[in-house]
Amino acid sequence: MKSSYYKNLLLALMCLCLFGCSKPEAPTTEEQKAPAKELVKAPTEPVLTVPPPKGESFFIPDIKLDMLWCKPGTFQMGSPAEEKNRQDNETGHEVTLTKGFYLGKYEVTQEQWEKVMGSKPSQFKGATRPVEKVSWDDAIKFCEKLTQMEKTAGRLPEGWVYTLPTEAQWEYACRAGTTTATAFGDTLSSKQANFNGGYPYGGASKGPNLGRTTDVGSYPANAWGFHDMHGNVYEWCSDWYGDYPDGSASDPVGPSAGSLRVLRGGGWLHDGLSCRSAYRLGFRPGYRGSNLGFRVGFSFIPEKK
Repeated sequence: MKSSYYKNLLLALMCLCLFGCSKPEAPTTEEQKAPAKELVKAPTEPVLTVPPPKGESFFIPDIKLDMLWCKPGTFQMGSPAEEKNRQDNETGHEVTLTKGFYLGKYEVTQEQWEKVMGSKPSQFKGATRPVEKVSWDDAIKFCEKLTQMEKTAGRLPEGWVYTLPTEAQWEYACRAGTTTATAFGDTLSSKQANFNGGYPYGGASKGPNLGRTTDVGSYPANAWGFHDMHGNVYEWCSDWYGDYPDGSASDPVGPSAGSLRVLRGGGWLHDGLSCRSAYRLGFRPGYRGSNLGFRVGFSFIPEKK
């Protein structure tokens, strides 16, 4: 699989050398002002010119989208009874994800949103800041349009679609193998994530309260390479909001119906407690706010017959 992938990549590069390539677009005024960020550096993952090889992270240059691979695994979802300030809706239970999936290394940015959707909904403007003031419905439309774009480009494997992560996939990636309240331990300060630093978590020292979003990748990544899983903006998940199942679960997708959709991760407006790995909220799928965004997932979802 890998051999075929790199042969195709080499062939694509040879074609570029033979026939030339177009000049890059001039940066906008907003981009000229913005400092260079990790997001726009040369990718370390393979650039996607053909369908991605399963199990390898990849980069889509058209919209500067980094996708990281999460292998199948089992983890404890929710919070243990002894976790400080835990909520009643976080019942701990074992979850097994039997299939690997991809998830965005960063929250979807305003630049990515504009390239796919052609609009600028965010309150806090910045090309590499997370897009916000987008509803669950809006996020689903972005995923659907991106799926069609990549299908047209010939980069979409059969049965794979861009979509919001399930709540279980989101928490699995957020925890990155940890069992503590956050991916950084049982405390959290606003020097580690963008939230109201006047209200840190777990006895951490008070820190900055920026009162706005920040460029994605401004804070340390977790052990699996994901940035801003804690803070910056809350992230929509695909699930309807509801109680967790009794006992262990395999590939859970949430209730079959509901009135609210799941949000995870905390945001710039709220405290450190709401940034915990297990913390969960439910909002109307049509709601938009300046602290609500999302990150895109990429999963194998066979068509229903």
